[in-house]
Amino acid sequence: MSSPSDSTTAAIVAAIQQVLHDTGRTADAVEPPMLLSSQLGLDSLDLAQTIVLLERSLGIDPFRAPVAGAARPAIRTVADLVSMYSQDISDRPAQRLP
Repeated sequence: MSSPSDSTTAAIVAAIQQVLHDTGRTADAVEPPMLLSSQLGLDSLDLAQTIVLLERSLGIDPFRAPVAGAARPAIRTVADLVSMYSQDISDRPAQRLP
């Protein structure tokens, strides 16, 4: 059986691959330790598109309703995205979008 983190990782990898495909690029692999910018070539617009795809597939947007008083960490790697979404899923299931 897969854990929520496994399914979150799979959704994030799929979203990144979709953005790369939509912009005429590919990645041989998308792994958690990979840097979004320098290793995968994602820019801020690509990241925004990835977040939109994740909102659609996971039903949450961790940027929309951040935890009061908590600063979001920098998002530099695929693992950073996994951590952010996994935390949001486990901490705030009641805030899932319709």
